[in-house]
Amino acid sequence: MTIRKFAFIRNQFIDWQEFTTEHTWAAVKDDLNLPEKCVSIYYSVDLEKQVIVERLCMASYSSKYQPDFKKISVAWVDEYFSVESADLMQLDRPQYTIIQPGGEIFCLLNDQGQVVGTVAMIIEHDGAVELAKMGVGKEFCGKGYAHPLMKEALMWAQKKSYKSVNLYTATKLIVAVSLYEKYGFKAIPFKPHSHFTRVDLAMLLTF
Repeated sequence: MTIRKFAFIRNQFIDWQEFTTEHTWAAVKDDLNLPEKCVSIYYSVDLEKQVIVERLCMASYSSKYQPDFKKISVAWVDEYFSVESADLMQLDRPQYTIIQPGGEIFCLLNDQGQVVGTVAMIIEHDGAVELAKMGVGKEFCGKGYAHPLMKEALMWAQKKSYKSVNLYTATKLIVAVSLYEKYGFKAIPFKPHSHFTRVDLAMLLTF
C-alpha cells in the first residue's frame, strides 16, 4: 500500500512530493520505523528555519491502539462531562462497534511511538457516516494535531464516496466547534441524541 505524505505547515497541507520539488532541503531518503498500519505521514515543517520539526504518522486501527484510543477519549470527556455507558461500549470494543460495521479509527503517532490523538468514523444505522471520538492527549495540545486527524478522517469519507459527514457535539466545546466550522461543518436542526446526554449540537459537512 502506498503511504500518503504531506508537508504540514501552520495547519495547511501540501503533497510531499510537490513540496520537496520546490524545497529540496526537505527531502528525506527513507522513512524507517513506521508504526503498525501506517497510512500517512505528516511532516511538520518550519519554512523560515528550513527544517522538518517532526514526523507524525497516521495509522488505521489495530487492537494495539485500543488502550490509547480509550485513554484519550475518556480523558477529554471526563474533563468536561461524565463518561457514559455508550462511550464505554465504543471504547472497550471498537473492533465490534466501529470497525466491523464498516467504520475506521485513525491514530496519530509521534516519532517516539506515542499516540498523540485519535478520531473515529462511525457508520450510523441509516448508513450515514459520523465523525466522532476525536481527541488529542492533553500533554500534546497546542501543536495543531487535530488538523491531521480531521484531514485523514475527511479523506477517508470522500474515498468511501460519502457525500456528507455528520457530527454531534456540545456548544460548550467552543474550541472544538470552531475547528469544525473551519473545515466546513455547519449547524443543522438538532434532535435529542439517543446515545449521549451531553450532545446539544448537530453539524453537517457536505462535500
